[in-house]
Amino acid sequence: MRKILVPVDGSEQADAALAYAIERFSDAEITALHVVDLPQGYFAATAGDPEEIPSVEHHKEEARELLEAVEAEAEQFGGGVETDIATGDPADEILEYASAHDFDEIVIGSRGISGVGRIVFGSVAEKVVRRAEIPVVVVH
Repeated sequence: MRKILVPVDGSEQADAALAYAIERFSDAEITALHVVDLPQGYFAATAGDPEEIPSVEHHKEEARELLEAVEAEAEQFGGGVETDIATGDPADEILEYASAHDFDEIVIGSRGISGVGRIVFGSVAEKVVRRAEIPVVVVH
């Protein structure tokens, strides 16, 4: 059975990627992954374990709520999904998770970024596309 990873963040693009994955890969095992971005900089460096920073726990709770909504949304699209939460740099965690769990493909939403020459992909989607060792589908 094919395994498809769909990173989700609550954006329209992530919703479109999930809908695409469910429609295109109806017989696959689909996992929706939300990555909680850990704080960086001086505060994070002096705080000890970043996982214990109060804002990280708050973001994990928001992630759990988001993933409950994703599960309900997947049912509306006619499919079921597994869900999971990771913490760290989003692009790095998506790639690590895909590798560690033997996914066959990543389906990720694009996000427009304003600025010179950056109008197609968001920074996370761009990093995933450039560094992935498995096929990546970017849904606009």
